[in-house]
Amino acid sequence: MPWPWELVFKLVSQIKEIYQKNENLAPAFFFLSGFSLDIFTLGRIDDLSNVFMLSLYLLLSLLALVAYLKKASIPEKVTGNLRQILEFLEKYQDEVFHFCQGALLSAFTLFYFKSASLSTSLVFLLFMTSILLLNELPSFQKKGHLVKGSLINLSLLSFSLVYVPQVFGRVGSLIFLASLIVYACLLSLLIYFLKKINIEKARISKSILTPGIVLVLFFIIMRFLNFMPPVPLSLEMAGIYHRVEKKYPIYELYHEKPWWRFWHQSDEIFYARKDDILYFFTRVFAPGGFQDKVIVHWQTYQSGEWQTSDKIPLEIKGGRQEGYRGLAYKKNYSPGLWRVKVETTSGLEIGRLNFEVIPSLKTEPREFHLVTE
Repeated sequence: MPWPWELVFKLVSQIKEIYQKNENLAPAFFFLSGFSLDIFTLGRIDDLSNVFMLSLYLLLSLLALVAYLKKASIPEKVTGNLRQILEFLEKYQDEVFHFCQGALLSAFTLFYFKSASLSTSLVFLLFMTSILLLNELPSFQKKGHLVKGSLINLSLLSFSLVYVPQVFGRVGSLIFLASLIVYACLLSLLIYFLKKINIEKARISKSILTPGIVLVLFFIIMRFLNFMPPVPLSLEMAGIYHRVEKKYPIYELYHEKPWWRFWHQSDEIFYARKDDILYFFTRVFAPGGFQDKVIVHWQTYQSGEWQTSDKIPLEIKGGRQEGYRGLAYKKNYSPGLWRVKVETTSGLEIGRLNFEVIPSLKTEPREFHLVTE
């Protein structure tokens, strides 16, 4: 037996006694272990290492699910390392499943959080967080194949929603539809395989197909209401400035910074003198190879509601670690409350910035604070 597997099985035997004493807590422990691992190790959404690891977790989850549903002995003709792997999965199927799902769902939840604007995606984020928390409850775990099938569906669907847009290099309604089609194909392959190994059709329908249909309907509703985070895009930074100068390869951003507003990095309170221009500067992260448009949506608060002032398209290109830098400006504006929303062309909000314009009659020279990007 090769050394790596010898080490793994030796380690498993050493923790067996601890496991048996805490068997009821083991699934939650493995789930939380996967979640913690991703918090500290998860890199960019387009890292090949992430694609590889998430694919591996998904494969192991599927194998553990098959082992749970099949509940059949391993054929005698299967020998060597493959047999040991299958025996390990058979013996520790719940632990393997929960660990892999913890890694998968925590990764996707973190991706969703990075892309989400809390003002619009809170319902969806609460749903994802609730799934993570519910999975720790023994009563939830005891539901068996229905819970496992639902988690597998959520992982498959999230995998498609995260990575299909990266293949096409853009987001939008058609890309969302393509993601659903890819998910449907993956689910069909899983169902076909389960039928081939003689899993009962009724069990497949109850544990795999029905949760999948319900989940797709939920995601479509979230997308229709614009509650979905626009993965894989995320707003890294946004600010309002009095002046912006591009001096390749950097931007110089100038804003007023009174001592009492030490926490501000831009003019969230914009003291406007005659001929001042509102400059909006942003960094939007997009994966490598990504090329699309976002909308800079200017809104002002008038008559008790937010009213659109302008919508300015902004071309973005992916690949830059800190995010693609973009600039928009506005010469004609009125005093009062304002906000700028950065949105996809299909209306999903990536992020927003609220600020206030206050007219100023001062004429003495101003001292600006310089920020470089």
